Amino acid sequence: MKKDIQLSAESTIDLPKEDLEAWDIKILHFHLEKEGKTYYDDEMTLPEMFAFTDKTGIMCRTAAPNIDEEEAHFSKLLGEAEHIIHFTISSGLSSGYNNAVVAAHENPNITVIDSHGTAGAIALLAFYARDLINAGYTYEEIIPLLLERRDHLQCSFQIDKLTYLYKGGRCSKLALLGANLLKIRPEIVCDAEGKFALGKKHRGTLQKCLREYIEGMLAAYDNIDRKRVFFTQSTAPEGIKEMCIDIAKKFGFEEIRYTQASPTNGYHAGPNVVGIHFFYDGPHPVTPKNK
Repeated sequence: MKKDIQLSAESTIDLPKEDLEAWDIKILHFHLEKEGKTYYDDEMTLPEMFAFTDKTGIMCRTAAPNIDEEEAHFSKLLGEAEHIIHFTISSGLSSGYNNAVVAAHENPNITVIDSHGTAGAIALLAFYARDLINAGYTYEEIIPLLLERRDHLQCSFQIDKLTYLYKGGRCSKLALLGANLLKIRPEIVCDAEGKFALGKKHRGTLQKCLREYIEGMLAAYDNIDRKRVFFTQSTAPEGIKEMCIDIAKKFGFEEIRYTQASPTNGYHAGPNVVGIHFFYDGPHPVTPKNK
């Protein structure tokens, strides 16, 4: 017997396998290209990619699943479920959303959700969808609730050094030299259109700047949903994870998740990058529906 709703997401959701299994989220992988050879983005680790680029000066490439892959993915899932809710990285950052929309062929049983963010922002939407499914909400009821909450997602990260953004053509050499010389560590935030924008600039040691960034981001909102918060790292020195968790506890979060960024998300930002993601539309308790 088919299940009613299957949740699906791109690998940019940045969740470990145990969470994907526990929350029943099917993954479609992004691609990586290194020295002319293509891999799925779970076939290499970020430290391996950073080491390769640091040694050779060559940047790897990342790419969204193509339309054929999306079609095959949806076809398989429709053999197991009546409906699909598929979450993508922001359409302002990747072609993944547009490819998925084309592959869905306007099938009313497939809804593609543009997260307007990445990493933990995608995961927050998917977890909220699972809460609604478990509470007995229907496919038709869940979609508008997801779209409404999407507009209240905080998605950001802090860059340690601009080296990888420069190598990837995302900043100038002048900005690179100035930031590295002054030890400036800028925030990158997803704006209302799901595109990256420059936020506050912090100056000092990595740990000092990360603390300022996280505490400042949490203090900037007066209506945070404290049910869940996600931290995502590319790589980070010892003690950073514990610091993030400690700050989140002080701000009263019930569920704190610290995850490893996928190569797709973490590579262009570079090493020692940490992001934070949460809803800022107040508590949203999900009450089971009468069946």
